Amino acid sequence: MSDVVKCINVLKNGGIILYPTDTIYGLGCDAHNLNAVRKINTIKKSEPNKSLIFLMSDLDMLSRYVENIPDFAFEFLMQKSPTTLIFKNLKSTLFSNNSIAVRIPKNKFCIDIISGLNNPITSTSANLSGLPFPRTMHDIDNNIIDQVDYFVKTNDVSRSKPSSIIEIKDNKSFIKIR
Repeated sequence: MSDVVKCINVLKNGGIILYPTDTIYGLGCDAHNLNAVRKINTIKKSEPNKSLIFLMSDLDMLSRYVENIPDFAFEFLMQKSPTTLIFKNLKSTLFSNNSIAVRIPKNKFCIDIISGLNNPITSTSANLSGLPFPRTMHDIDNNIIDQVDYFVKTNDVSRSKPSSIIEIKDNKSFIKIR
């Protein structure tokens, strides 16, 4: 069974994966499973309601959750450099803080998992809150590894640094956060 299929099965059953994204190693779960989202915050020892980035497979998936997406937002999401956008004009009440941080990953591995699950997955750095993010799988704290349901072991992480983050203010303006 491939890593993609194993990840999808774990996610469908409410589990947590430790996986390579298009940026750095991340902790992921089905974004619709609020218990799994809370478990990720527990694993990271972060605030219980801390927002996570949601990876989506494409613009069609994004349009399920966000309305009136400005044209410039599409340009950010489709550029080569991984970019996370924060939207406030949500269609769904799934996200309690009235905003959502979204990235469309640039690697096939993540896209295949998201497409197979047919839901967004969370993406947050695989580190304890406040500590440096891991640049390779060998940098990941054993306390994190021991608490996940599946660990995808590979040295194939595209950038080894987090994405840019841009907050969409309205249909004409944005601010760069990172």
